[in-house]
Amino acid sequence: MAAIPEQIIERIREQTDIADVVGGHVGLKRSGKQFKGLCPFHDEKSPSFYVDPVRRSFKCFGCGAWGDVFDFIQKVEGIGFLAAVRTLGARVGVAMPDQSTGDVRRAEQREREREDAYQVNACAAELFRRVLTDEPVGEAGRAYQQQRGIDAQTSESFRVGYAPAPEEGGWDTLARELQSKQLSLDVAEQLGLVARSQRSGSYYDRFRGRLMFPILAPGGRVLGFSGRVLPAFAETDDGQKAPKYINSPESLLYKKSKTLFGLHAAGSNMRERERGILVEGQIDVVAMHQRGYIETVAALGTALTKQQCELLARFTDTIVLCFDGDRAGAKAAYAALPLLLEIGMDVRIAALEPGEDPDSTSAELLDNLLARPRPAILWFVDRMIAKGALRSVEAKEKALDALLPLLRHVRRQSARETYADLAADMLNVPVAKIRGSIENGQRSHFLADMQHSAAMRPVKPLPSGQASVTALLVDRPELARVAEREGVLNHVTDDRLGPIVRRTIEAAKNGEPRPSAGELLELVDPSQRHALHLLFTPDRRSPSFSDEEDPKAALQAALALCEREVLFATRHRLEQQISQTMARGDQDRARELLAELYEIKGKLEPPSRSRPN
Repeated sequence: MAAIPEQIIERIREQTDIADVVGGHVGLKRSGKQFKGLCPFHDEKSPSFYVDPVRRSFKCFGCGAWGDVFDFIQKVEGIGFLAAVRTLGARVGVAMPDQSTGDVRRAEQREREREDAYQVNACAAELFRRVLTDEPVGEAGRAYQQQRGIDAQTSESFRVGYAPAPEEGGWDTLARELQSKQLSLDVAEQLGLVARSQRSGSYYDRFRGRLMFPILAPGGRVLGFSGRVLPAFAETDDGQKAPKYINSPESLLYKKSKTLFGLHAAGSNMRERERGILVEGQIDVVAMHQRGYIETVAALGTALTKQQCELLARFTDTIVLCFDGDRAGAKAAYAALPLLLEIGMDVRIAALEPGEDPDSTSAELLDNLLARPRPAILWFVDRMIAKGALRSVEAKEKALDALLPLLRHVRRQSARETYADLAADMLNVPVAKIRGSIENGQRSHFLADMQHSAAMRPVKPLPSGQASVTALLVDRPELARVAEREGVLNHVTDDRLGPIVRRTIEAAKNGEPRPSAGELLELVDPSQRHALHLLFTPDRRSPSFSDEEDPKAALQAALALCEREVLFATRHRLEQQISQTMARGDQDRARELLAELYEIKGKLEPPSRSRPN
């Protein structure tokens, strides 16, 4: 990925008022030549967070967080350096090298729209909180909060609120509040907070009779809401059952697949405790934090996504899945495993009893489970054995066919081999057969060696970064020239994806129509086409970029992922070589390899930049 010139970064830094940027997330008060406020990165009662406008830096003397305005935006919004530069560039009207004046104007407009949306969400959160804590119409919400065992401190930490039912406060409590603050009801409608009556044209509240959980960014800004209906209002006037939860729709602020509930409170604690705990529901998160498990988060009304896994990986490399102890919980855990394993996570399971969830499990049992969570691969083998994997040859074969895809997703070879050894011992099968099936990408067939024809040749997984670049160019061929300048052909080295990228760029440069999926697949070995079909179908595993708001940023992010994949592969190779060299007793060579390894690890760290003095 081409770097953004240092002079542009400096220009943005100089033109950005860091106090103004931080003040959009933190309540700041002047303190001499500086400003101070409560740190957005950890819980505190007395301000220890300072912003120095002269040095253009911030520093928290409580948790140690510090940096410049780019660092702040990265931390508070959970984004990378490139995205932070673009965000702040749009704010002050500085164009990126690949942006035209029109691009900058559109980016500035998007930033203004985002700020308007943040103001509406902030107003809604403040109203819901005030109703719950202070107003008579919040009595039912207070009673339900107490019934669920949510104490005052936890409620404050998560900014829990209450949206009154029509019989308590009318149909338009929030709509009236927004109007009184001269905030846009059109924006509120886009955010899913209000809706318009088709009959009268007036606005009414979408959340009614619900305990409200704001969905907060790491820095504390409100992205959206999740509302849990109170039992008293679980049935509508016409006898229909109301949904237990209503969540905000996706918007310019809230992307369900890229957000985790509770991350604002759990992020720094994941780093400190060197693990994260993933549960299923919002109330589970609140209950876990109240029990002291302040490293807990949850996905929001959806199966865990690759983007959410990558977000978790910014904070920790160990995840404990603590899902409900029912069939649905086990299914959700199994669906999450490949995604977490593929990005190199150490995944463990705290297996709850059937019918239990983190909120209902006894404190003693939960403490024991979370003190010694089971490695996820071994938990899965345990489940297969409990279902009868050892009762017959066929059952064992079926268990292995389910296990092998998980083992292939374990990134580190040493861990993969250890799990293969343990699984072979638990299932009483030859370890060589499991290892061979993992490496060859084949089904287990541990009873007999089978000859594979060319048509049955195993399909190697597509490198995710290269697949993303290819998918982006297939969806957005107008990026071809930009991609070529960025050196995309040097990044896409997979022999199946490379021909597709080259043909797509060639067609775009020559003004030809976009090549069809069939034409592109013809460029690939027939035995390998199945994996490529996923790039051209609506349900493909790689993301769709047709509606991407900032495709150029998506391209640079995908190219960066390609580079990181190369670095991860190099790191893995060096780790193996070091182990082999040390086993031979060659300490000098081991030190040389360690120096190379540290250099690679340094490149895998977030981009370093000059700090303010």
